[in-house]
Amino acid sequence: MLRWIIFILIYLALGLYALQALKTITRLPWVYYLFIALCLLVLGNFIFQFTWGEAEGRVLSRPKSYAFGFLITVITFQLITILFLFSEDIFRLLAGAYHKFLGGDKTFTVPERRRFMSLLGMGLAAIPFGALLYGMYKGKYNFKVLKYDLEFDDLPDAFDGYRITQISDVHSGSFDDQKKIEYAIDLVNQQKSDVLFLPGIWSIIRRRK
Repeated sequence: MLRWIIFILIYLALGLYALQALKTITRLPWVYYLFIALCLLVLGNFIFQFTWGEAEGRVLSRPKSYAFGFLITVITFQLITILFLFSEDIFRLLAGAYHKFLGGDKTFTVPERRRFMSLLGMGLAAIPFGALLYGMYKGKYNFKVLKYDLEFDDLPDAFDGYRITQISDVHSGSFDDQKKIEYAIDLVNQQKSDVLFLPGIWSIIRRRK
């Protein structure tokens, strides 16, 4: 329970900090409320799925996979935005201190945030945000076959034309689309390889033993 409370507090703090960039960019209240509602909805869904959701063993169910994916997407967006805000806030504090102690100002005033920095931060944060959403819905089943010809001077003649297929970087969640998985298997079988490598599978088997 304590870990959940700490996690929720950190998540909310990140969201409130990132909200400051949004307030610098626009003065429309409904945009703020939409951002807050989105962050709370993602957090609430994650908590629900991983506390009251159905137990699926070690393999995440489809709702849990999406809940976790949405959470990572929002947190990534917040962290990148905050990176720009925090760096600017340090500059603002230093500028305020300089004007007070070295510039002759009697009061300590912090310069306002620059709209450009907030736009830049949120704009760059939107890139991985969109990429993660695309990966969750489409990219995870975007299978590709990359072919390479390898040549070695000391390779025995018996390996001339020897074909190796390596399956790697498969991020298909819980394989919730049977047709897409069958399509991937067909792609592998079409290669008619002499040997098939699945790096990473052995380490999973060893951990489960």
